[in-house]
Amino acid sequence: MEFDNGSNGFQIQSNQLNEAPLKKRIRSGANARERDRTQSVNSAFDVLRAMIPIDPPDRKLSKIETLQLATKYISHLSQILTPGNDSEQEHSFYDVCIFCLTNKIHS
Repeated sequence: MEFDNGSNGFQIQSNQLNEAPLKKRIRSGANARERDRTQSVNSAFDVLRAMIPIDPPDRKLSKIETLQLATKYISHLSQILTPGNDSEQEHSFYDVCIFCLTNKIHS
Protein backbone atom coordinates (compact mmCIF):
# COMPACT_ATOMS: atom_id res chain seq x y z
CA MET A 1 0.00 0.00 0.00
CA GLU A 2 1.21 3.42 -0.85
CA PHE A 3 0.55 6.55 1.13
CA ASP A 4 0.37 10.06 -0.25
CA ASN A 5 1.02 13.04 1.92
CA GLY A 6 -1.88 15.42 1.54
CA SER A 7 -1.42 19.16 1.68
CA ASN A 8 -3.11 19.20 5.08
CA GLY A 9 -0.63 16.76 6.57
CA PHE A 10 -2.88 13.67 6.67
CA GLN A 11 -1.85 10.46 5.02
CA ILE A 12 -4.31 9.04 2.48
CA GLN A 13 -4.09 5.67 0.80
CA SER A 14 -3.78 6.14 -2.96
CA ASN A 15 -6.09 3.18 -3.71
CA GLN A 16 -8.87 4.85 -1.68
CA LEU A 17 -8.63 7.86 -3.96
CA ASN A 18 -9.23 5.59 -6.96
CA GLU A 19 -12.15 3.71 -5.33
CA ALA A 20 -14.42 6.73 -4.90
CA PRO A 21 -15.02 7.38 -8.64
CA LEU A 22 -15.42 3.62 -9.25
CA LYS A 23 -18.08 3.29 -6.52
CA LYS A 24 -19.85 6.34 -7.92
CA ARG A 25 -19.91 4.81 -11.44
CA ILE A 26 -21.17 1.48 -10.10
CA ARG A 27 -23.92 3.19 -8.07
CA SER A 28 -24.84 5.36 -11.05
CA GLY A 29 -25.17 2.26 -13.25
CA ALA A 30 -27.32 0.51 -10.64
CA ASN A 31 -29.56 3.58 -10.38
CA ALA A 32 -29.98 3.67 -14.17
CA ARG A 33 -30.93 -0.03 -14.24
CA GLU A 34 -33.47 0.53 -11.45
CA ARG A 35 -35.00 3.49 -13.33
CA ASP A 36 -35.29 1.32 -16.46
CA ARG A 37 -36.86 -1.52 -14.47
CA THR A 38 -39.36 0.84 -12.82
CA GLN A 39 -40.26 2.38 -16.17
CA SER A 40 -40.76 -1.10 -17.65
CA VAL A 41 -43.07 -2.13 -14.78
CA ASN A 42 -45.05 1.11 -15.07
CA SER A 43 -45.42 0.62 -18.84
CA ALA A 44 -46.72 -2.91 -18.26
CA PHE A 45 -49.30 -1.57 -15.79
CA ASP A 46 -50.39 1.05 -18.34
CA VAL A 47 -50.97 -1.70 -20.92
CA LEU A 48 -52.88 -3.81 -18.39
CA ARG A 49 -55.02 -0.81 -17.34
CA ALA A 50 -55.97 -0.28 -20.99
CA MET A 51 -57.28 -3.88 -21.20
CA ILE A 52 -59.65 -3.62 -18.23
CA PRO A 53 -63.09 -2.09 -18.84
CA ILE A 54 -63.80 0.47 -16.11
CA ASP A 55 -66.29 3.23 -15.48
CA PRO A 56 -65.49 6.05 -15.97
CA PRO A 57 -63.10 5.04 -18.76
CA ASP A 58 -60.64 7.87 -18.07
CA ARG A 59 -60.15 6.91 -14.40
CA LYS A 60 -56.59 5.85 -13.64
CA LEU A 61 -56.46 2.78 -11.44
CA SER A 62 -53.76 2.30 -8.82
CA LYS A 63 -51.43 -0.67 -9.25
CA ILE A 64 -53.26 -2.73 -6.63
CA GLU A 65 -56.66 -1.85 -8.14
CA THR A 66 -55.32 -2.81 -11.56
CA LEU A 67 -54.16 -6.22 -10.31
CA GLN A 68 -57.38 -6.88 -8.40
CA LEU A 69 -59.63 -5.94 -11.32
CA ALA A 70 -57.45 -7.82 -13.81
CA THR A 71 -57.81 -10.96 -11.68
CA LYS A 72 -61.59 -10.55 -11.54
CA TYR A 73 -61.78 -9.80 -15.26
CA ILE A 74 -59.75 -12.89 -16.15
CA SER A 75 -62.02 -14.99 -13.93
CA HIS A 76 -65.08 -13.43 -15.57
CA LEU A 77 -63.80 -14.13 -19.09
CA SER A 78 -62.91 -17.67 -18.09
CA GLN A 79 -66.48 -18.28 -16.87
CA ILE A 80 -67.91 -16.89 -20.10
CA LEU A 81 -65.62 -18.97 -22.30
CA THR A 82 -65.84 -22.27 -20.43
CA PRO A 83 -67.89 -24.70 -22.56
CA GLY A 84 -71.05 -25.92 -20.85
CA ASN A 85 -70.87 -23.22 -18.22
CA ASP A 86 -74.23 -21.53 -17.85
CA SER A 87 -73.20 -18.46 -15.89
CA GLU A 88 -76.82 -17.31 -15.42
CA GLN A 89 -77.61 -20.39 -13.31
CA GLU A 90 -74.58 -19.92 -11.09
CA HIS A 91 -75.33 -16.32 -10.14
CA SER A 92 -78.25 -14.94 -8.22
CA PHE A 93 -80.69 -12.52 -9.79
CA TYR A 94 -79.02 -9.57 -8.05
CA ASP A 95 -75.43 -10.33 -9.06
CA VAL A 96 -74.25 -7.76 -11.56
CA CYS A 97 -71.25 -8.25 -13.75
CA ILE A 98 -69.47 -4.91 -13.69
CA PHE A 99 -67.54 -5.79 -16.82
CA CYS A 100 -70.63 -6.62 -18.88
CA LEU A 101 -72.45 -3.61 -17.48
CA THR A 102 -69.55 -1.30 -18.33
CA ASN A 103 -69.40 -2.63 -21.89
CA LYS A 104 -73.18 -2.12 -22.38
CA ILE A 105 -73.08 1.44 -21.05
CA HIS A 106 -70.23 2.49 -23.35
CA SER A 107 -71.45 0.65 -26.45
